[in-house]
Amino acid sequence: MIDLLAEISMVLVLVWFSTPRFFHLFDVSEMQRRLHGADFIREVATSSLPSPRHQQRETSPQPDFAAFCESLARATRSGAAPHDALLASLRHHQLHHQCWEILLDDVTAMRSCDSALAIARESAQLHSTDAQCLSLLQSAMVHGNFVPSALDHASSVLRDHAACNAELAVAASQAQLSARLLSALPFLLLGGAILVSSQFRSSLWSPIVLCPLLIGVALNRIGWRWITSLIARAVHDGPDDIGQLTEHLCVSLRTGLSMTLACERWRSVSPVGSSVADLISAGAPLEEALLPLANLHPITGKNLGHTIVEAERDGLPILDTVLRLAADHRNERRRQIDTRIRQLPTRLSIPLVLCVLPSFLLLSVAPLVLASLSQLSISLPSVTQ
Repeated sequence: MIDLLAEISMVLVLVWFSTPRFFHLFDVSEMQRRLHGADFIREVATSSLPSPRHQQRETSPQPDFAAFCESLARATRSGAAPHDALLASLRHHQLHHQCWEILLDDVTAMRSCDSALAIARESAQLHSTDAQCLSLLQSAMVHGNFVPSALDHASSVLRDHAACNAELAVAASQAQLSARLLSALPFLLLGGAILVSSQFRSSLWSPIVLCPLLIGVALNRIGWRWITSLIARAVHDGPDDIGQLTEHLCVSLRTGLSMTLACERWRSVSPVGSSVADLISAGAPLEEALLPLANLHPITGKNLGHTIVEAERDGLPILDTVLRLAADHRNERRRQIDTRIRQLPTRLSIPLVLCVLPSFLLLSVAPLVLASLSQLSISLPSVTQ
């Protein structure tokens, strides 16, 4: 009995000293993978996936789309032709996703920038950052030329999007790190006890020890799946159609297009934008064509539609108003992200209390205690005899 308690104490001391180093090592590697890996907060399309040839590679590093747009704006300001500016920016930034490789091949083959961007946009995954950047590049062109001010606005939009994704990635990384360690720690304790204690190994397959182990494993897996689903729901930033439509409208208006022509460019942004553009092209009244915007967002969508109708009716400049609506929507979206991040620890406490902590007791504490009692019950009759 004393030998078993000594062995258990050695295991606990070993885990006590090794756990902080394990935390640090896992934290550093996980943060590096999250922040420098593939697009972590990937907005999955609700439609069918593209063909394997056009799918993005999940393991490729996330490119800096904002820097790409800034580089293209600088090349355009310097007087470079649109084709040369786009080709130089693509070669400099080396965007390795499949849609960008298609764009590079088409531009190298002297295809026009408009058609090359359209083909690359069709090959990109719907609602992905690649698709958003390619659509913004299309909106920043007029008469086959890039407009530097429109590219600057596209760069700021993409930089804000990347900052939101980084915040969500860090929050998810920290939460998953804690969940993985809490899920793995009882198995480490159990494995250490099995390695150092021959008496524990001999009593491991007894029903009184095996039943708590099986229940603990089941609770551990249930808790892990519960935690990962809560993290996924908290950090998943779904398609922001109204935000993308507003930002694309800002970019198009900066190119000098009229309101009607700028709205018709929504066709390549989202299904709702395509339906609005089709109604406008068919000659429908502007109030009727913009009704789907109110269904996307009760505030921004309604205000955007009302602003467009008033500006078109009165002939007033609308760019400043749309810029303000876009900024307000970005701030609201960031507040929602901050709220979800702050609420995440509270939501994770439920599976921790109901599943993870009981599994910790059943996997690491209960088997050792039950094995000790089993050994004690065996030794007591021999002593009495």
